[in-house]
Formats: sequence, structure tokens, C-alpha cells
Amino acid sequence: MKHSTLFGRSRLAGLLCVGALGFAAQAQAAAPVPLTAGYCWDATASGGISTGDVTLNSGTAKDCYGVVGGNINSAGDLNGLNLTWGTNWAYLDSTDGNSATWMGLEFTVSAPLTTGGDWTLTGTDTDLSTPLNFPLGMDLVVALKASDRYALWAFDDLTVNSGDNDGTFTIVFKNNGGQIPDLSHMTVFGRAAEGGTIPVPEAETYAMMLAGLGLVGFAAARRRRG
Repeated sequence: MKHSTLFGRSRLAGLLCVGALGFAAQAQAAAPVPLTAGYCWDATASGGISTGDVTLNSGTAKDCYGVVGGNINSAGDLNGLNLTWGTNWAYLDSTDGNSATWMGLEFTVSAPLTTGGDWTLTGTDTDLSTPLNFPLGMDLVVALKASDRYALWAFDDLTVNSGDNDGTFTIVFKNNGGQIPDLSHMTVFGRAAEGGTIPVPEAETYAMMLAGLGLVGFAAARRRRG
């Protein structure tokens, strides 16, 4: 009976360790998925745009797309383009629209209605007790609408902070009159840097806890044998 009890405890400890390793493997599988670049790099972008036209927190865009006639006003418009950047984009704010709350975070976009200059993405955490919280790794898409057309710039795994995140923008594409138009409005979309999968901060902690329980089980079994 004593050996049976010890075997049961050892088996339970082993199962706990296996569970911990499995959970840790799942957490590892949630590693960030890089945003796929392509449009600015294979010459399909038009109007002379480039990744350096938009910056944020000293980071340059990873890719850009356009120039496209019309407008882009919602996350549905962006996701409906079926870009290589993937989907799951959420509307954050526009200089001519209302800000939206995303995962307990609010964003405000401000930019001058000129051909270029400084712009700011201001982040506010409305619920500090619940994830997500700043600083946060995010993928962002910035849309510049000017005249009757727009272009997009994508950022990959950019650290976004609470308060002001400062950047620059430059419009280089021209309107039908051959002139560089002033900004009509800037719209910003975002998602978690894992490609839309919300990170679980407790994953590693939980795995460590399970592993610890497994070690406790083995230690108890050794003491019983002794």
C-alpha cells in the first residue's frame, strides 16, 4: 500500500510537470508573428510613397500601401482590403472622428492639416487593474487621406506608451492638379503585436506554478520513501 501511495503521488507530480510543460509550450507558441512587408518593397506602391513617410516613437513604418482613390473610415474598410498584413485591425481614432475604446485603452490622434509635420497618438488606460496595459507592443496602420485618395503605413510590434507617442508624417503623392495636397484626416488602426491574439500575461506564471507543484510532489514522495 505504501508503494502504491508513493506511485500515485509520483504519477500526480509527473502529470503536473507534463501539464506545466504543455502550458509553457502553448505560451511559447504565442510569440509575435511579424507583419509581412511587400507593397513598398516590390514597387506596387505608387505616388512615390515610402516607409519613411510616417514615423512614430522614432520608429519607421515597416511597409506602405497605396496610393488608392477614395477613403478609408473604418476597421471594416481596412480588413476588407485583404492585405498581406492580415486582418483583426481595430479602429483607434481619427483626426475627424470619435475615439474608440479598445481592450480598455483609449487613443486620440492629432495632426496638423498640412502636407506634413508632427503628429501624436495619445494612449489612455481606462482600467489599470485589467490587461491590456501600457507599455504595449502593437501593430499599427496609419492612413493619410488627402484630396480624393489615401495611402497606408504599417508598423510592426511597435512599443506604444501611455500618454503621448510622437511621430512625423509627410504627404508626397499628388492630386489631380499635380499638387501635393494637405492632409484631410489621419486615421489610426491597431491590434496586439501577436497579430490580433491578445497576450495572456499569466501564462508563464501559471506554468511556473504547475512546475513548482510537480517538484513539491516529487519531494514529498522522496521524504515518504526515506
